[in-house]
Amino acid sequence: MQALFELKKPLPFDRNLFENMEKTALKLLDGTEKEPYTQAIVLFSATGKEYSVRINNALSQEKTDETALIKTIKESGDTEIGCVLCMWQDHGIDIPSYAFRESLCALDPKNSESLMFVMTADGVAAVKMSAVMK
Repeated sequence: MQALFELKKPLPFDRNLFENMEKTALKLLDGTEKEPYTQAIVLFSATGKEYSVRINNALSQEKTDETALIKTIKESGDTEIGCVLCMWQDHGIDIPSYAFRESLCALDPKNSESLMFVMTADGVAAVKMSAVMK
């Protein structure tokens, strides 16, 4: 996999939490058509609850799957997100769409401090969402 970020100082993160989120993403993608723009987004809230969605076409302008996930989180009242994992069908780790990241930050200003998993030359690392909102 190609590195998405070059980090001088990666942030510490819970490897077990990442692996559990990764398993959820793989389950969401398992058995789906190998479409190039299919991805899974897995969120872990500050209260310890996991939220997830499979997006069949991440390039779609409609963003209905992302919007539905934001609505679910909002209705739960559990709006502070601790970690974000976005995985493509080929199992590459990436950041979700700008619109989704913007929606998370609008949902709860603390979400700008959420950890997002990214690919680096050294493997998976974590960055704050605020680092990818510029």
